[in-house]
Amino acid sequence: MQDINDDPRRSREEVEALLKNVHAGMEILAEAREGTPTEMRYPLYTHQQVALTWMKRQEKGSNKGGILADDMGLGKTISVLSLIVSHKATQSPKTTLIVAPLSLIRQWEDEIKKKIKSTHTLLVTVYHNTQKAQALELMKNDVVLTTYGTLVSEKKKLANWVKNSAGRKINTKTDPGLASLVSLFHPDHSHFYRVVLDESQMIKNSKAQASLAVASLKSKYRWCLSGTPMMNGVDELYSSYKFLGIKPYNNWTEFRRAFGVLFGKKGDPQAQAMKNLQVLLKATMLRRTKGSEIDGKPILQLPEKSEEVIYAALDEDERKFYSDLESQSQVQINKYLRKGTLGKHYSHVLVLLLRLRQSCCHPHLLLDSDEAAPEVDSGMLERVQSLSAAVVLRLTEKSRAVENGDAMDEGFECPICYDIMPDPTIPLPCGHELCAGCLKQHVENANRDNIRNGEEDGPVKCAVCRGPLDPQNVITFSAFKRVHMPKVNSGSSEEESDGSVWTSDDEAGRDEDDGEADQSAEKQQDVEENGSLRNFIVPDDVYGNISDDDDDDDDDDRSSTSSEPKPPQQAKGETPSAEKKGGKKAPRIKEAKKRRKKIKGTMLQSLRKEAKKNAAAWKDYTKYLSHHWLSSAKARACMELLRKIQDTGEKTIVFSQWTMLLDLLEVALKKESLDIRHCRYTGEMSMSQRDDVAYKFTTDPNMKVMMVSLRAGNAGLNLVAASRVVIMDPFWNPYIEMQAVDRAHRIGQQKPVKVYRILTQETVEDRIVQLQEKKRATVDAALDEREGAKLAGLSLTELRFLFNL
Repeated sequence: MQDINDDPRRSREEVEALLKNVHAGMEILAEAREGTPTEMRYPLYTHQQVALTWMKRQEKGSNKGGILADDMGLGKTISVLSLIVSHKATQSPKTTLIVAPLSLIRQWEDEIKKKIKSTHTLLVTVYHNTQKAQALELMKNDVVLTTYGTLVSEKKKLANWVKNSAGRKINTKTDPGLASLVSLFHPDHSHFYRVVLDESQMIKNSKAQASLAVASLKSKYRWCLSGTPMMNGVDELYSSYKFLGIKPYNNWTEFRRAFGVLFGKKGDPQAQAMKNLQVLLKATMLRRTKGSEIDGKPILQLPEKSEEVIYAALDEDERKFYSDLESQSQVQINKYLRKGTLGKHYSHVLVLLLRLRQSCCHPHLLLDSDEAAPEVDSGMLERVQSLSAAVVLRLTEKSRAVENGDAMDEGFECPICYDIMPDPTIPLPCGHELCAGCLKQHVENANRDNIRNGEEDGPVKCAVCRGPLDPQNVITFSAFKRVHMPKVNSGSSEEESDGSVWTSDDEAGRDEDDGEADQSAEKQQDVEENGSLRNFIVPDDVYGNISDDDDDDDDDDRSSTSSEPKPPQQAKGETPSAEKKGGKKAPRIKEAKKRRKKIKGTMLQSLRKEAKKNAAAWKDYTKYLSHHWLSSAKARACMELLRKIQDTGEKTIVFSQWTMLLDLLEVALKKESLDIRHCRYTGEMSMSQRDDVAYKFTTDPNMKVMMVSLRAGNAGLNLVAASRVVIMDPFWNPYIEMQAVDRAHRIGQQKPVKVYRILTQETVEDRIVQLQEKKRATVDAALDEREGAKLAGLSLTELRFLFNL
């Protein structure tokens, strides 16, 4: 019997019904716009009135909801609150469920209190702590706030209850055990009037537990809110349409059939598929940017933003260093391709890419282990063995999906920063993976909230499932594979035991058998030759045969006796121009080779780790960097740029993915004798420290530069005091960079904003930028407002023709 979801006649009828909603998205004239609801404390902006009108039309039409995809800062929250108070239920159910990341729950609470008049107060409850109301009590509220993690947790509880109750005759309506267990998914009592997903890009992976959980909620109306409804490709939209129940595209087969060609599947020509996607979006999505116009006027009157690319030319030694790394990477990847094991070594490939990206910025980044996950030891392996069967199954299936090249499983993606993780950090007991940096920041934020709530010893909860989390009880995915996927590990040792010592077992996921004596001996030899192999250590010959002159200062008591990489070094005070192509400065290089000092990788790691504990240790660390100073093309370009900006008196934000590069830039400011007061804002700082730094940068006219880690400062930070933004290294996801730039280019900015991107040519950064442009082109084409306006003017007959109906 044919699946009803594959019935062509039914799909045709569903598409026809959907097309009727396209005209609901036509320009809403002033006389047709909803006014500000009487319940709202402040008047709506014009674009919010348009949003309210459109949302009401969507709820009253066949879609029963949609996607509000306005840019960040345009007031999506206010638009939703206006909808809640102006389109209320006349009978049960009456509750609007708002699902948001935990960090935004308090913001929703505050906005409801501030923006709605006290005479029309809504009954609101937060459902995510241990004191949870049962479903019947929950449905008495006007608004329930919860998190994606809470949904996942409850969905699991319901699944376990169903499994344990198999074969028993139970009245689900009255069963007290079920009532006390679940409130959001109770089969008889949990039915919402409206469900709103804030930051709905959280469900962009349709196979993730959060995506499956939200799709199971029962409600009359459904909404997705996101300023970035697509980040990497069209396939990320599927989970939103599955949640919204927009037929026929809530079915994966239909979605892939219609739009698969846009994300690598065979199908209709791309131009036709893109046109059809634009029709779908016009029928279901409202998208306005800061540059959008209503009634011939921009929504927001922001100062101009311009961008400039500065190409930092690698000098002769830097180019050789990079080329050698790239050649070795290519050899290794070609080996995987020949053996058909590229998917199995996905983590290793990501590390090779990481090292290439880092080498474009500064060679010292390859010596640092700050961003690495905890080292695998016997204690960690014991913790791996304690994992539940369900966690083991999930991680194993995820790994195999990546190995097999599943298009919907491109790798382990951090749920907080959306970066792909070569070797995820996995807290226990729940086993949800995060990158090491985001886990650390999440724990710090949780501890801060506990103190604020008077619970200094309160628990830390997982960012994904809200289950208990012990920051000291973590494992890495490489450790997991050693224990639970030994066949994968043993299969990689033969092809990787080629004498290469430029990447570590733990970080690259090389997974060799520690019990084999010959491999153990080889690893010991590597340690003796290269110091710690915790990170991507390159043997001396990678830098070429550069003679060394001993320097009396190298006998510093902080130095290590192990031999470390010998990166190129320039003479003190030399500052070559970034614009000079090729970077060929023979006298400088010759002098640099004579003066080059050895920097000890293990000592650098140790000093940097201690530097985070107190000011004295930080001074030792920066003194070591200064004493063994090594500049780079990007560091020189950044210094020249800051020198020019200093003459204008403008404030500058410098972003990088790597906090060690920020360390090096701080040292560079002193080495270049640039009298620029600066500060830093990174995830390793406490929240109070970050707040103090942001305040000083905003209020102190002499504080001219802020060094910001991209992950800590890409969202939720207002830095309109700065009008210059420097991006030191390109991020895989262009929208993360865009969010970072929005720290300065936002409401409150009074000056034109200039964005500088410092790149290196003929490196992996060229290809990263190409990928960014490809992702942006697909997303921008789908969300193009002008094309959407044209489609709204087509007749129903013309729209049918587009879909070949």
